Amino acid sequence: MTVSVGDPPLPLAVTLERIRALAEERGLDVDEILDPRTLSERAGVPPEVTAALLRGEEGAGSAPRTPEERVRRRAAFLYAVSRGVDGRPYPVADVAAAIGAPVRWVDALVSGRKPPHLRHCAAFAAFFGREASFLTDTPAQAVSRALRPTLESLDYRSGNLMADLVDQYGLVSVSTRGRPLTRTQETLLLGMITGLLSAERHAEVAR
Repeated sequence: MTVSVGDPPLPLAVTLERIRALAEERGLDVDEILDPRTLSERAGVPPEVTAALLRGEEGAGSAPRTPEERVRRRAAFLYAVSRGVDGRPYPVADVAAAIGAPVRWVDALVSGRKPPHLRHCAAFAAFFGREASFLTDTPAQAVSRALRPTLESLDYRSGNLMADLVDQYGLVSVSTRGRPLTRTQETLLLGMITGLLSAERHAEVAR
């Protein structure tokens, strides 16, 4: 059984070209925007593969032999990097109860073993605030999708993205604890907020 996902993201080469052009136009630090380690966790792609993809090496890394194997790898990665409010990994039993899946199924998935089916994967991704595409994207698609909020914040035309975030999501304010942000950091922050709030809304709908 396959995992149902939405439309694929822009080709990575197109995303990178647009981001680099807009960053140069706005005088921003493109190396800070395209930081491989930051992108790695957002995309679910190993840092070295992410770095290679940013250099234009589309065939970087060892690709899973099947889509099912890719789903299992991404699910195990997602579980490994996610933490609850107490800073600890989510108990497998809690995840299983929240998505209506057998504990054995969740345990097999997060440990990298092969579960008997994939029918709960979309709910599993939504539990962690991700779309099902996080589990199914190729590495290049995953990096391109992770960069989408940044591209949107760079390409924003109204000049007041923060005001729109307040209107659309009810965001009251953003505190930087008195530390001024560079223009690059502000762009990254707005992109991150957009991505997080969109993922949170998707997760609520999925549940």
